[in-house]
Amino acid sequence: MEISKDQAIRLALHSQLHRQRGLRGKEGVRELVRQLGYVQIDTISVVERAHHHTIWSRIPDYDKAWLDELLAQDRAVFEHWGHAASYLPMEDYRYSLPRMRKFPDTSSWERRFFEKYKHLTRDILRRIEAEGPLGARDFPDTRATKTDYGWGSGKPAKIALELLLWKGELMVDRRENFQRIYELTERVLPDWVDRSLPNEAELRRHQILRSLQALGVGTRADIRGHFSLAASAAFDRQLEELVGAGEIARIEVSGAEDEYYALPEELAKLDEIPGPKDRAYLLSPFDNAVIQRPRLKRLFGFDYTLECYVTPKKRIYGYWSLPVLYQNRFIGRLDCKANRITGLMEVNSLHWESGRPPALPVRRVVQKTFDHFSEFCGCETVRLF
Repeated sequence: MEISKDQAIRLALHSQLHRQRGLRGKEGVRELVRQLGYVQIDTISVVERAHHHTIWSRIPDYDKAWLDELLAQDRAVFEHWGHAASYLPMEDYRYSLPRMRKFPDTSSWERRFFEKYKHLTRDILRRIEAEGPLGARDFPDTRATKTDYGWGSGKPAKIALELLLWKGELMVDRRENFQRIYELTERVLPDWVDRSLPNEAELRRHQILRSLQALGVGTRADIRGHFSLAASAAFDRQLEELVGAGEIARIEVSGAEDEYYALPEELAKLDEIPGPKDRAYLLSPFDNAVIQRPRLKRLFGFDYTLECYVTPKKRIYGYWSLPVLYQNRFIGRLDCKANRITGLMEVNSLHWESGRPPALPVRRVVQKTFDHFSEFCGCETVRLF
């Protein structure tokens, strides 16, 4: 089957962005995490933290308390590895077990840390078992000197708590002022959660189908990139088996060199996907729709880099430039910052992809989106134009 590039873009944006617009309330957030497969967590809060920004972009009435409740009260989501550190649907818990069982790698600094601090990890687990959920703040820093273990020079107890999370012995019970509070895994997991270890075929099948559900359409590299999977013979074998069984379809995208894949049921509804609406988005740099930069460039012709990781003199578009999507095209980059002292959303720069401002009606739509975003971030808006 062959589809046009415009159809591929329409399917991608429908799956990753547009179809969640009909979701509402806390249950809508739960369904959003399930549809996307994960929502990435990030600590940077230049405007709003990435996970909240990503959800707000799809659910306009989003209340940040809902995500906290889904984690701490409803046990509908949990924290572990998606594309990176992420919120994941609780029903997918068993598919994180293989990563937990393999952690840490035998040659990694994490392994060396565990060997050096065996007594500390034992004490942490004993204290949490006896006292209940605890955070890093509840453990003293007894170091005489600071040592960098790869995640900065944090105190050993803080690092140990996070490593025990990745190992699966602890889970995040809740967040307090964005700080993780940890609990024993068996006291967090709901009774209904499947704890059986999937075999390799089950794991790859889940990863491929979950990824394509979120992506809409994607190359082999896109599918692997959704959950940051390394290339492997097992992945390729499972992909071909799913194609052979008719559970996924191999397709051609006009003008593209790479093979693409999609779910047959999504392709069957391709003509039903609404055309582009008069709507703009200011997306987080960690948003699911833009996090795979090679895919973004290949499919949309949008060459995007998050420049907070480069030195100031090398920045072109700004420290925290947000991709501006209008209808089905990325039309600009807006570098802004929520000034929580003045209560204003500061605009550092606005760059248009075409090199000149779009028509006035388009600018008005972008301004309206910016106004709503500023309000969500707790700031007063400013005029962009």
